[in-house]
Amino acid sequence: MQYIAKSDTGNPCAKNYQVSPGHPPSDPRARFLGKLVGSWDGIGQQIGEKAGDLVRWVSDVWWKEHVETWGFDDTVEAMARYESQIAALSPDLIRFMHGIADGAAGELEKSPYAKARSHYHKILNMNIFDAWSWRHPAAHPWKTGDEKGGCSSFVTLGAGPSRGEMIAAHNRHCPFNPKCYQIVYVGRPDGGNAFWVLTNGGEASACQIVNNKGVSLILNAGGNRHAETGANAFGVPWFLLFLHVAARANTADEAVEMITRGTPEYRANTGRNSLLRTGTWNFLISDKMSCAVVETTCNRYAVRRPGDLGEIGNYLVMTNHNYCDYSFDENNVRTNLPMTHFGSEATSAGSAVRFWTLMWDIRHSYGRIDREMAMQFLRGHHQHDRAGTRIESNPGETPLQFEGDVTCPHNGGYPEKWTRGTADAKIAVHGKDLRIRWTLGRPCEWHGPWDEVKLD
Repeated sequence: MQYIAKSDTGNPCAKNYQVSPGHPPSDPRARFLGKLVGSWDGIGQQIGEKAGDLVRWVSDVWWKEHVETWGFDDTVEAMARYESQIAALSPDLIRFMHGIADGAAGELEKSPYAKARSHYHKILNMNIFDAWSWRHPAAHPWKTGDEKGGCSSFVTLGAGPSRGEMIAAHNRHCPFNPKCYQIVYVGRPDGGNAFWVLTNGGEASACQIVNNKGVSLILNAGGNRHAETGANAFGVPWFLLFLHVAARANTADEAVEMITRGTPEYRANTGRNSLLRTGTWNFLISDKMSCAVVETTCNRYAVRRPGDLGEIGNYLVMTNHNYCDYSFDENNVRTNLPMTHFGSEATSAGSAVRFWTLMWDIRHSYGRIDREMAMQFLRGHHQHDRAGTRIESNPGETPLQFEGDVTCPHNGGYPEKWTRGTADAKIAVHGKDLRIRWTLGRPCEWHGPWDEVKLD
């Protein structure tokens, strides 16, 4: 593993990003923790020791939000229900969270919520955030969470689109607070693959993780018709699922299997025939040779491959809605219920604009895409319509990134409000070697070359 800090500057705009009252501003770059090797609890403890302050800031924001929104008793009950699914997948993941809590204990003691629950429960609460806040289980008599985020991602493979390299890239669109208190590290648990992680302090992973076998896992929010269709459940939170899959999967196909059917151990522990997920998520999974989009609900899934939507080569784009006209049920039986039932272009117009923008970015540049061009795509403030016509902001009007769905949005209002947009951008490139580059915050605001790790 080789870490290359490319710039002394990073993102000078990060100091403006929204934080909670009394919390420090975001740093201009993610804090690099190095290579963390050992047992799962040992890796967790190293994270807590090296980034305890960031763990505390993130924990405080999400503890307050969950208790105020859903209530203390319901949140505690929810944590236990998610925890049982995490343990069924792997007890190592429970030990990992205990390790973070132990390592960050000195900082967590300073929290105004220090006595509300154990330090471990604060870490567990952080790792159910997307499930509890964004994919609240509607089957339980609680109100439903709202939509706050989205993402844009793509993969190009081989000599067709991208000069022989695998390029897997992702922009995480979400509120900045607290997701810009970021850490980055390479973890290698005993007996597992090494994996690169960029996330906010204390959260197991974020929207892209890459292992040393070249397997890239990317997640976006999925369909937006989830509560009304019973698509959410107390399943395995994807933050921790990503760590488990990255440590064990040697190919993209193995990763798809784990995310859809689960693992033999999980199936034996639960009696299920497939993985119980937490809700409507989309996964873009790739290695150097193949890629797939897995559209999911808690109990259903379908797989999209290159060519299904008119791709002219080995590439895929994924945003925040579905395209598959079928689905497999929880017993892995193919059915005629389409994944578009849970969210489609018709229900996610903005996501559709971002989808076709990246599809045409790739199509117009086919055969010439390299890592620099891919990074340029992630900085995009333009759109393409479905026919491929490029749309730019008109002079004198509000720039498109403030009011439209673009690859690098500045959501929150114009003039700049600094509340949300792209919390980080990252790109994995697997050619002669495997390298990952990343930013903290919007990639258009980053100064100089992106930070980089060579993964081996």
